[in-house]
Amino acid sequence: MKQQYYLALDIGGSAVKYAVMNQQGVIIVKGDYPSPTTSIDDFWQQFDLNLSHLFQQYYIIGLAISAPGSVDCDSSVIYGHSALRYLHGPNFREYVEHHYHINCEIENDANCAALAELWQAKEVDDFCLLVIGSGVGGSMVIDGKVHHGQHLHGAEFGYMFVGVDDAGRPVTLSGCAATRSLIQNSAKVLGLQEHELNGKQVFELAESGNQRIQAVIDKWYQMLAYGIYNVQYISDPNRIILGGAISSRTDFIARIEQKLDQIFIENPFSSVRPQLSVCQAGNDANLIGALYHYLQRQSTD
Repeated sequence: MKQQYYLALDIGGSAVKYAVMNQQGVIIVKGDYPSPTTSIDDFWQQFDLNLSHLFQQYYIIGLAISAPGSVDCDSSVIYGHSALRYLHGPNFREYVEHHYHINCEIENDANCAALAELWQAKEVDDFCLLVIGSGVGGSMVIDGKVHHGQHLHGAEFGYMFVGVDDAGRPVTLSGCAATRSLIQNSAKVLGLQEHELNGKQVFELAESGNQRIQAVIDKWYQMLAYGIYNVQYISDPNRIILGGAISSRTDFIARIEQKLDQIFIENPFSSVRPQLSVCQAGNDANLIGALYHYLQRQSTD
């Protein structure tokens, strides 16, 4: 019998990551290509151009997709909003089954990251996940299952209000604690455009002694800690797991813990402190979680 493989996709705003994997979640080959920006037809054309050779090399029996937005896993339709507007509305499973004659399952990207932790880290089965990137994504796992919510918006922590701006307008967690907001605020104090700066440069400036940037970073950690505190007291998980490229910084957890120290000093009646850790699955988390979701769904059909 031929060795069976699965193709996993992680659709992001700038790139589509892919991996051929076996049933144990081992990645055989992986890569990426730029995300199409125009239409769903363009998306599938680029899929064929970049990945058709994999179907010739490997016996691929299923497609597992991680995608932004509010994903209805039953219908395989993406609702909500994302940078790739064309993703919202089409039925992915119907298209894949009709054109490629293989099974297809799709799940939200943050939920895929959480499922990767559940599958490979195996530390806890009751946790919240915050993915810190261009926005703040989230997932909630209760008794080993993703909590999607009644409107497919479960654990959308990035929408949480955590303060107001100088004009009195509410500020969301995504608006003040995502890496994009860190870059935006840093560029503002330096008199630069956002595209002239990246996250690595922000921290290099702080480490070189730039006090204005140090203050921006300090405020950023404070707002992130506020969000984490709120998540703990809304959901009361066993653990809060943090992901995104910035979570790989060696001082990341320590800086958040310092801000939590201040919060608990100022709020002595708060008795439950968040237990923090970083994602163990790394940059391939969404791909791994997409496959885990696929295998779970297919085993119950």
